[in-house]
Amino acid sequence: MTTTYALIARTMACAATLAAALATPLSAGAAAPAPCAGAAQITDVSGDGHHPSTDVLSAWFSEASGHLQAVIKVRAGTWTPEHDDADVNGSGFALLFTTGGQTRFVRATAPPADQGPITYDYGTYTPGGGFAAVGATTGAVVYEVGGTVTIDVPAAIGVTAGTVLTNPFVLTYDGITAGFPAWVDHAPGGVLPTDPAFGADYVVGSCTSATAPGGATSGGVPGIGTSTGAAPGAGAGTGLGGTTAVQLRAPARLVGGGTVLVTGRVVPARAGVAVALSRRGRSATTSRLSTAADGTFRVRVPVRETTRLRAVADGIRSQELSVVVQSTVRIKVRRLRSGAAEVTGVVRPALRGRVLWLRTTAVTPSASLRVSGSTFRFRLRNPSRGRFQAVYIPSGARAERSTSNTGVIR
Repeated sequence: MTTTYALIARTMACAATLAAALATPLSAGAAAPAPCAGAAQITDVSGDGHHPSTDVLSAWFSEASGHLQAVIKVRAGTWTPEHDDADVNGSGFALLFTTGGQTRFVRATAPPADQGPITYDYGTYTPGGGFAAVGATTGAVVYEVGGTVTIDVPAAIGVTAGTVLTNPFVLTYDGITAGFPAWVDHAPGGVLPTDPAFGADYVVGSCTSATAPGGATSGGVPGIGTSTGAAPGAGAGTGLGGTTAVQLRAPARLVGGGTVLVTGRVVPARAGVAVALSRRGRSATTSRLSTAADGTFRVRVPVRETTRLRAVADGIRSQELSVVVQSTVRIKVRRLRSGAAEVTGVVRPALRGRVLWLRTTAVTPSASLRVSGSTFRFRLRNPSRGRFQAVYIPSGARAERSTSNTGVIR
């Protein structure tokens, strides 16, 4: 078993040979199976990955084909690397998940167009050792804007009906230099493998071909699989016989802080399911909710800094969502009889941070001060004439920085 990034190149070279011994891959261009009940386990914002071909939009598990598959959707499905100066040229697309105390992965590797076909493998992953390839598998890609790669999860990976695949996430990279991948996207979340955001848990067997979108229904909601596809004897806390999926929705951005409506539902739909909604910013808070007859829940929660949300029901977790708070700053300028100028301002949300005073054409501030509330005041003894703005920078990245309206000193 390989346990270092330095040997990923060997995996890329031999995967094609290994794949030839397996079943014929799915043909390129075949449509990817849809997410169960139309809800992907992972969603990610467009544009946070710096290469369109490895910028992830969403990812999900499917059993519509009769066996477990992983699907990754990207912004531009070209399936060729965009770097050509790495030690090892090639782009990687891995969907990772935890089961049995190990983080496992299935992966597609796309070499330059003139260096062979896309290959597929699987194995285990650790933060220190990286990808440890075990063997090859099969898959297929769709070449288009919003293209997909579908990867077969082999039986050898050890997941069976009733297994809960927890904390899924996607890692993509473009090229490997000095043994380390050039990371492009972590979905959900940012870029690096250490990003703590995860997708929604998935219960194997909860959405087979009989209960996939367009199939059976549960609680009157089309496409939601029932526990009939689950392993017998499994109960609440494993998802089978209880909750098999938790979906969560919230605004992606909030200007100035305030209150947001958070909604979600449990699958299969039923009333009275206890849901714990956690909110994590600088501190953590949990709201205790209960589902309505249609399996939905909703609550309004205060958000005054960038906050991560995640819901849990019967031990099954939703995707972690981030509500990014955009700060605001407004200023007023008045000239005093003494010749000095006074600048007063208001920031929202009222977080600790710094305010910089800059001429509109400058990059270096002419004054700065620390703020700890919603208001601030500059007193400029010998002000220069011109047009100025204030830049508010909340500390600890608790909200995004903002630039004020323009103030004029005459």
